[in-house]
Amino acid sequence: MNRSTATLLVATAILLTSVPGCKEQPVPPEHRLLVLDGIEITLAEVEPYVAYLASFMPEFGRKTMIEKVIDEHVLPVKLARRHFGPQRAEQLRLAQDLCSLATNAAELERLSEQCQHKTRGNMNRLQAKLPVSMFVFDELQTGAVSPPIELPQGWFVVAVHEFTKTAMRLDDFVDARQVGFVTHTSGDWYQWWTAQTELLADKATFVHPDYRSAIPKWIRLPEQP
Repeated sequence: MNRSTATLLVATAILLTSVPGCKEQPVPPEHRLLVLDGIEITLAEVEPYVAYLASFMPEFGRKTMIEKVIDEHVLPVKLARRHFGPQRAEQLRLAQDLCSLATNAAELERLSEQCQHKTRGNMNRLQAKLPVSMFVFDELQTGAVSPPIELPQGWFVVAVHEFTKTAMRLDDFVDARQVGFVTHTSGDWYQWWTAQTELLADKATFVHPDYRSAIPKWIRLPEQP
């Protein structure tokens, strides 16, 4: 190959890479974990909960934690929004009304006395619902009243009276007030959710190829392409 031919080939290669459409574009990373019956769950949605779980259960695998977050919180919340939107909006309004009046744990205790769904007692990190646990086990929030915390059954307003540390973070516990503004009792929710898992088991249309083992076991995975 003479010098003029080599120069022409190099010039042609440079020209092709500068023409729109001729240069290969990088493939963006897949952000979806799961699409089930049109409901999309992304990695970004589960990450805050996974990071929290990892802070006191580092021995648990990442995919095990992702499965727990999808199955116990993110997916049921999205389904509840779809099916019970107006009812949830009304319960949110009531929860916000309480938050506007109660500014500390003692006030929440007093003002929630007439609320139907309320509890007071000790619980550890795993006994509390995941987003509730994230609030009540933040030491900086001890004594404060939470904003309405979204759960599958509706909304909780919570406050910690006392935070007790132990030798292991998993065994820490709090004395907390929880006030529920819910669309379902625990029993009614369990029945509804069980029925939904049966109806939706075959409706997964996408699963991230790197996270197939992180999908709840009741979901039947689509075949890989």
